[in-house]
Amino acid sequence: MRILILSVTAGQGHNRTAKGIAGIAQSRGHECKIVDTFEYVSPAMGELVDEGYRLSIAFTPKAFGRAFRSFERAEQEYAAVLRAYKIVSTRMSYELEEVYQQFQPDAVVCTMSFAAQIATAIYERGVCRAPRMGIVTDYTLHPFWVGTNLDMLVSPSEQLTESFVAKGIDPRIIKPVGIPISLDFAKHIDRQAACDELGIENMPTLLLMGGSMGHGDIAKAIESMDKSASPFQILAVCGSNVRMQHRLEKMQTRKPMRVYGFTDKIHVMMSASDMIVTKPGGLTVSEAVAKKLPMVLINPIPGQEDRNMDFLTNHGMAMRANATLPVGEVVGQLMLSQARRRLMSQAQEAFGKPNATLDVCQLLEEMAEGRA
Repeated sequence: MRILILSVTAGQGHNRTAKGIAGIAQSRGHECKIVDTFEYVSPAMGELVDEGYRLSIAFTPKAFGRAFRSFERAEQEYAAVLRAYKIVSTRMSYELEEVYQQFQPDAVVCTMSFAAQIATAIYERGVCRAPRMGIVTDYTLHPFWVGTNLDMLVSPSEQLTESFVAKGIDPRIIKPVGIPISLDFAKHIDRQAACDELGIENMPTLLLMGGSMGHGDIAKAIESMDKSASPFQILAVCGSNVRMQHRLEKMQTRKPMRVYGFTDKIHVMMSASDMIVTKPGGLTVSEAVAKKLPMVLINPIPGQEDRNMDFLTNHGMAMRANATLPVGEVVGQLMLSQARRRLMSQAQEAFGKPNATLDVCQLLEEMAEGRA
């Protein structure tokens, strides 16, 4: 089976999802092609969209959140914007015709709503009639998924089905198998073995994920946690944010701290940790849930990440820090309460879907064969 995966670089979550699905599908004998839709149409456009997204998150997050909330409100009020969005996606669909014609996909996967709009336009113009699957990578439904005319829409949880239907999604296409993540997070790693692999002491450990886009003051969070009376070490991961990495490396802290840039050992770090402090990005929190790792959520990007935080805290899988409850206090409370951490882990076990990527590939095979 030939699987075409359409993604968009706006942050890295959508591309991580695309690569995860492709890796498992290829291991099952399928041929996969990942296309970053903006970059394919124009590399300059792809770079502009990604950089624009990063800058808007870093410097105007409130405006970003207001825009997201606006699109969540009555569709009639924003019909003009939605029409313009569809016009743009239809025009871009012409640019992608060559990909479809050369690859001849048996199934199409869209890891972002804009990619799904393009796939819908291509389908409706009769260029390719291969069945289409959408992957929702946050614990909420972005308004632009509505009207995408998909054959399947993969959602993070059964708990979201009612809200998806209320927003206009046909319940027959919703497949609540979870957010696809690397199968590394489904594997159990002994804590001592994880500590040995990382070269760290086996002691109370906090994993801090700073994200790749620089949103939020991670150094300020470390200063708050460093005041906690509870003894623990900090593993601070900055991803591709080199400036943040250099800043943290210069910090003087009372607690032992190791600073990392990009690393492929996050699953090992989670196995060595007692909790994670992170912004609530859809993939990162899903990885933590798969590891049954208690979460403290900070610095949500207004919009989807606010909704992620609501879902996780409402279902007992995380605590949140804010201006009135500093992250250091939340971390201190959790470090002192093994019972609270255990309850979080139990909730995560109940809601987690560590094998979502395998389930998505199974659904793709059924969809392409007309069995779904």
